[in-house]
Amino acid sequence: MKLASVAGITPVTMRSPADTERELAELIVKTRGGESAHDPGVALAAHDAAQLAHENAAGLVAVVDHPQSDPGVLVSMVVHADLPFGADAADEVRAFLEASAGADIHEITESRTERGYPVIIAERIVMSDPPSGCQLQAVVIAPAGGRLAVFTLHSLTGRGWLELAAVLGELLSSVSFD
Repeated sequence: MKLASVAGITPVTMRSPADTERELAELIVKTRGGESAHDPGVALAAHDAAQLAHENAAGLVAVVDHPQSDPGVLVSMVVHADLPFGADAADEVRAFLEASAGADIHEITESRTERGYPVIIAERIVMSDPPSGCQLQAVVIAPAGGRLAVFTLHSLTGRGWLELAAVLGELLSSVSFD
């Protein structure tokens, strides 16, 4: 999978879980300001994202930033299926997400990238105590093969959520499976 460089998305290293966690935390604090270094949610989000990324062989881990938002953490990976997808792959992915949605799914939508790849988007409002922000999962489907590009964007605070989602949308539009 190929992606364009998008303003507001800063990748971090995948050398080791510890390096990924450290760089994520440093970028989040740099973006939110020095006082956020004392926010335990920053360290927890960096740790969780680094673990998820390394356990699932992620291809991209990044901090997503917009001037009108708190930063988000993005993890992306390509998933390979045993068999090529049929014409109804987008419907199947959407049905799977809807069936496994649970109470935290706010909305599931479908779109297409500039190259015509189907995209299924699930927006989650994470309902924990205390609330832990917003999450967007986008699945881009390679129509001529058995590959899915899965993107998960998480915002700790939800401040500027729509702006962060727009930055991710710009990245999604650049996906190429060629």
